[in-house]
Amino acid sequence: MKRRDLADHKTAPKRLRNMPTFRQMKRGKLPKPFHRMGGARYSATDLIPVSETHSVLFIWGNGDILTDTRFYGYLLCGLPNGSLSPLLEFHWHPSHKGVHIKVPCETELDYTDRLLPGAPELALKSSRMFDPRLSDDRKRLISVFCQAAGIALGQAGDLWN
Repeated sequence: MKRRDLADHKTAPKRLRNMPTFRQMKRGKLPKPFHRMGGARYSATDLIPVSETHSVLFIWGNGDILTDTRFYGYLLCGLPNGSLSPLLEFHWHPSHKGVHIKVPCETELDYTDRLLPGAPELALKSSRMFDPRLSDDRKRLISVFCQAAGIALGQAGDLWN
């Protein structure tokens, strides 16, 4: 994907209208590439449309201690054949790296129905630690994700962040 193509996706009008609800993630309940993920320690939202062609998904992994937790956000573009093309992977791991994203920019690989292994990675500045086990911190992480992905929050004129 070229930088210009990715920029067009970022600037396309997108809106996350409501705070997503998380529930235990079960294998086989989400489309590729997420269909094999799940387990007692993972919670996920549904695949949430944010425009006619874009959807988001959020996943967090619980851990006994903070450094064992994790949070992921995905911006995906639906393709005419029903497949999903990942545009942005948002990662937060307290044990390393902090907040960072992966994008399929300037690569020749086909990431259709896949995550973004080997894709370019960008660090996002964050002045605080998050604990995805806390609902308020998940909300803050979703807000950071939406800002990075160019997604407006809440109903028009009624922001929930």
